Amino acid sequence: MAWLSAALTITDDGVAATKTVPTLFDIDNAIGKQLDTLGEIVGRSRKVDFQPTDGSSPELDDANFRLIIKTKIATNQWDGTISQIRDLWANIFEYLMLVIVDNQDMSISLGVVGLSTPLEKDLIANGYILPKPAGVRANFSFYDDAIFGYDLDNSAIKGYDEGYWFQAYPLFAYDISNSQLKGYDEGEWA
Repeated sequence: MAWLSAALTITDDGVAATKTVPTLFDIDNAIGKQLDTLGEIVGRSRKVDFQPTDGSSPELDDANFRLIIKTKIATNQWDGTISQIRDLWANIFEYLMLVIVDNQDMSISLGVVGLSTPLEKDLIANGYILPKPAGVRANFSFYDDAIFGYDLDNSAIKGYDEGYWFQAYPLFAYDISNSQLKGYDEGEWA
């Protein structure tokens, strides 16, 4: 038994090291080279192809690189619907709200509501964060002030005294259903 045990314990360190690999490459825990490897796997580089407006380096730090890796993974899972893009957005950004308007002319208007950093705005405007169908033009607007909403108080939605009205279609309406006004299930308070 001692001879067999001695032969098998030689592999214990290798097995223990192998068990730690999945945690080392968890997106939320990975740093440095680990994130670079994850970026290669999903098709994102740490260096962006634009100069950020805040003057920072186009070489992203770990936090922002982690963000674009997560959004690339979400983009790869996106089914092309507006409802799913909202769900994916909510899973990545807890502090920003996304308002999407299909302009019905092969363009969409995207409003990002909440206080976002200049680099986040650049990443969104340059296509690193939000997926969009090929051939669709995207018009971005950023609102640092919260929009109006009932019974909510966060960085994106505030009540009567602090929230601003935001125009999005289709809006909520009673007993009307057309391209701009919809009922309970489809209309939105804006």
